[in-house]
Parts: sequence; C-alpha cells; structure tokens
Amino acid sequence: FVVAISSFARAQLYRWVDHAHWSKIKLVHCGLEASYFATDGESYCAAPRFVCIGRLTEQKGQLLLLEAAHILAAKGAQFEVVLVGSGELRQQLEAVIRRYALERHVILTGSLSSTRVREEIQRARALVLPSFAEGLPIVIMEAMAARRPVLTTYVAGIPELVQPGETGWLIPAGCVESLASAMEEALNCPQAELEQMGVKARARVLERHAVETHAQKLATYFAESA
Repeated sequence: FVVAISSFARAQLYRWVDHAHWSKIKLVHCGLEASYFATDGESYCAAPRFVCIGRLTEQKGQLLLLEAAHILAAKGAQFEVVLVGSGELRQQLEAVIRRYALERHVILTGSLSSTRVREEIQRARALVLPSFAEGLPIVIMEAMAARRPVLTTYVAGIPELVQPGETGWLIPAGCVESLASAMEEALNCPQAELEQMGVKARARVLERHAVETHAQKLATYFAESA
C-alpha cells in the first residue's frame, strides 16, 4: 500500500496509477502527540499580534505578508507580525521591511526551539500562513491545538482542515488584497468570536489529527499487508 496524508495528496496519486490500484492508496493523516492536547492553552490573546511560522522561502508567502502589512500600516492599523524561521529569503525580507518602514510592525526571530514556537503561538491572536504551495502544514495543527484561529490559503490539503468562518480564514493564494482584508477582520474580530473559533479549531484538529489514532490506522494497514 501507499500512504497519502490528505485527500488532495491521494487524488494526485490517483492520477498516476491505474484505477485498479486505487484501493492500495490509504489515507493516514499526520498527527500531533498527546502532549499537544494535554492542556487547553490560553483561550484568547488580546494583543493585535499575528505569528507566521515556517522556513523563509518564496513558497511560504512571507513577501506577500509584508505587502499586506504595508497596506494595513498605511491605514493606520495597530498590529504586529512575528516571522519565525530562517532561510534564504531573510535578507530580502529585511530589505522590504526597511523599504516600507515596517520595523515597528514586523519582527524576525530566526529559528526557535519547539517550546519557543509554542510560546509565540500562544502570544498571538492568530497564525497567518499565506503559502503558495503546501501539503498540510503541521504548524497549522499546532496552532489549532493551542486554540488559535488560522489565516491561510486555499492550497492542497489545507481546506480539509481549516474551515472559513469556523476555525479561521481561507484566502486565494497570491492575493494580497484578500490577505490584508482577512488580517483586518482578525484584528477587529470580537473576543467572543475569536474564542469560539479557537474552541472549534482545537476540537477539529483533535478529531482529525491525534497521532495515536493514525498510528493505529497505519499499524492496521501494515498488518493487513503482511
């Protein structure tokens, strides 16, 4: 058998094999360990802060995020974007931050430990990940487990987890206007609504991405194929 981590990934595999073999392609989600669900985490963050976690590369969309930040700053919005990660795009990102005078709005932390990453998620009101290409990022699951809404793109397997209006915002990849608008909505979102989105996000990722559930599913497939 072959494992796909999302329905989207499974569909791509269907394209490359004869229909007679489709039953050999199994869906097994990536998952989070039980420790990620051990506590509820902070239910709400009042700070107008977003966190973006990922390698600093073109596909993650950090340059588009800076364009959106430029739009919000021009409107006088009060906000902060924390970019966590390292990569070849860092110097270009720093140059764009200077060009748009975003120094008081955007922070680049470099690589952080898993503990620090979790702390940054809890210090933000939402995760923003404007990726151009993805599979189904683990960091989205981590943010949802921490009861944080997610603002991300209609890419690959992401819409299978993030529900617009329920657990976060979904935008077209590459659309800076949609990204800026969604960020503005998240900044203006009432506390009660953000809290409810966080609760739904946590419940959804627990239901769909608990590692023990999918490890058992994988073990069953191995046993059946022995």
